[in-house]
Amino acid sequence: MTEQIVDALNGLIATELVAVNQYFVHAKLCEHWGFERLAAHFREDSMDEMRDIEAYMDRVLLLGGLPNLQRLDAFQVGETVVEAIELGISLETRAVEQLRAAVRVADDAGDVGTFELLAPKVPEEEAQLDWLTTQQGVIQQLGEALYLSQQLGD
Repeated sequence: MTEQIVDALNGLIATELVAVNQYFVHAKLCEHWGFERLAAHFREDSMDEMRDIEAYMDRVLLLGGLPNLQRLDAFQVGETVVEAIELGISLETRAVEQLRAAVRVADDAGDVGTFELLAPKVPEEEAQLDWLTTQQGVIQQLGEALYLSQQLGD
């Protein structure tokens, strides 16, 4: 069972690596375009994902496994803010499903430590997904130009 848990954690690491890169490039693009508020949010998302990777790596090592950072899945870059948000929704939807599956694997294996590490991450990822879908809804309601005008800075 430990091998299944390590595989699940390494799968989460791979997804989080995609998220780190995707959110970071979107942060830099938003910064370049002048959307400072959105850039700050994407940058913080990228850093949050990096902290998740570290926690998953620590758990893999504790279980006697080897964290796999060589699996670098492709990621997409949005050429507009709307695309960046849509790509974030797609990524977070996949991450939530993958995380829920990993929680079930840990629970089925009776691995309380991994379960306790992963279970609180589910609402965190769901909140990130909710924020993105809310932004998408606001854009639909206000229009892209008005939404973006509010992302220029404080």
